[in-house]
Amino acid sequence: MIAYLLRPYVLASILIVVLGLAFYRRRRNPNLPDLPWLNTREGEWLSTLRARIRSTVNYKEAIHQAYQQYSKKDQSCIIAKVNGDEIILPASLITWIINQPDTVLAVDHKDILQTDYTFVHPFVVNKPLHHETIRSDLTRQLGTLTTDIMDELATAFDDIWGTDTTQWKEICPFETMKLIIARTSNRVFVGLPLCRDKALLEHGIGFASAVPVASVLLRPFPDFLRPLASLIIARPNRRHTKGFARLVRPEIERRQRLLDGQNGELEKKIGDPEANDFLQWSIRRARDSPCPYEHDPDIIAERLLAVNFAAIHTSTFSITNVIFDLVASDPSKRYLEVLREEASSVATANNGVWTKSGLAKMYKTDSALRESSRIGSFLGAGLSRKVMVPEGVTAPNGTFCPYGSYVSVPTNGVHNDPEHYPDAATYDPFRFSIQRESAPNVNSNSDDYIKKANLSFVSTSPTYHPFGHGRHACPGRFFAANELKLLLAYMLTKYEFEHLNERPPSKWIGTSLVPPLTATVRVRRRMG
Repeated sequence: MIAYLLRPYVLASILIVVLGLAFYRRRRNPNLPDLPWLNTREGEWLSTLRARIRSTVNYKEAIHQAYQQYSKKDQSCIIAKVNGDEIILPASLITWIINQPDTVLAVDHKDILQTDYTFVHPFVVNKPLHHETIRSDLTRQLGTLTTDIMDELATAFDDIWGTDTTQWKEICPFETMKLIIARTSNRVFVGLPLCRDKALLEHGIGFASAVPVASVLLRPFPDFLRPLASLIIARPNRRHTKGFARLVRPEIERRQRLLDGQNGELEKKIGDPEANDFLQWSIRRARDSPCPYEHDPDIIAERLLAVNFAAIHTSTFSITNVIFDLVASDPSKRYLEVLREEASSVATANNGVWTKSGLAKMYKTDSALRESSRIGSFLGAGLSRKVMVPEGVTAPNGTFCPYGSYVSVPTNGVHNDPEHYPDAATYDPFRFSIQRESAPNVNSNSDDYIKKANLSFVSTSPTYHPFGHGRHACPGRFFAANELKLLLAYMLTKYEFEHLNERPPSKWIGTSLVPPLTATVRVRRRMG
């Protein structure tokens, strides 16, 4: 997708269009409330247009200003960008935001992800049947799936990072983790042998990359121009969707025949027991759905692509940050060794078998994941909602939010506030495990127990919400947490790392903070 967009004629066309659209949006939206507009300068020619460009190019500064100057004083402001305006509400209103019904404030994937154009069948996102599969089947089966996940992780690491115990190997964490996570996730999604099919993985990863890029490029266009622009911008999305469906369709149709008892007796006799993976659960859920289009193999395939999109890049970002945070940390702190010892002790206690209950005891590993997500969350502003009430809604601090406007909170500022996290700028992988381990035997119904449980990687709160917060929090975070714990455990027990004197910086790309995409580290397989 990126290579396609970097072709000179495509790049030139995008640049011209973006500049034209920025000029088209040079004036303020008259429907927005009378709030401070960040990056505007009094008396400046085309002040609003130039403010949009400043905020888009340097979103980090804009979101930090929104937090320090306004949010901490319980005030609101507006960040105007090339692809739209957002009302930044103070973090003190987070509980109010998440408690509003969808008829008042709604998560609008249709606009944010431009699903009418980034997905071949938009109702896959607009009517997310797969979310129920994630919440029920996937989360309930995590314990059963642990062995399969570790098996695929081990095979993927051996293939990609290698097994040479004598020579150091230079690897790119982002690129290699993307492949390993794609394989491991698809072991759960489609099972063997499809999870190792290079073409299928290419389409899954390609689609996961194409959706955010296409949505960012399409959002600045006026509604009437988006269908035309999408013919070029969303072309990779369509290619990956069709390619993925072509590869997985035969397996979907085979399983549908078995499930429906159509010419399936012979297959049942010579085949394996019914698969226990996301594809099988999806086929069953589709069969029970009253909507006939859910039975279409292409729809089931696109739902699999949707979960690939959700799983691959978020988990890859998370573990890439963890790797660089640990490898560049002070060696005298022995963070790597402590985490390695925790993983080894949990595995030994279970005779080398990884279990869900064993993973739950890995407080230090869980804490390291949470700390890297706190510091390195890709969210600049989070908990984005669209105002759905025709007459608008007034927030508790008096901010009027008109119909159709977008509100959010300055997540990056919250996550890096010393008032919430002492010495917030310092990476401390055991920041949360120290608190959780201080009283491990408290009653499970006590307030102290609940408070400590809320310090886990997957627990969200007004001061920690990389997964969102409230009823719209990411339903797949429990799967992601187990996968990342297993990945980190295998990586640390099987490989050693050459120390980095300095952590490669994460970079802001638009409104997102992304980990180092091309930086490398040197690894070597451990003996034994």
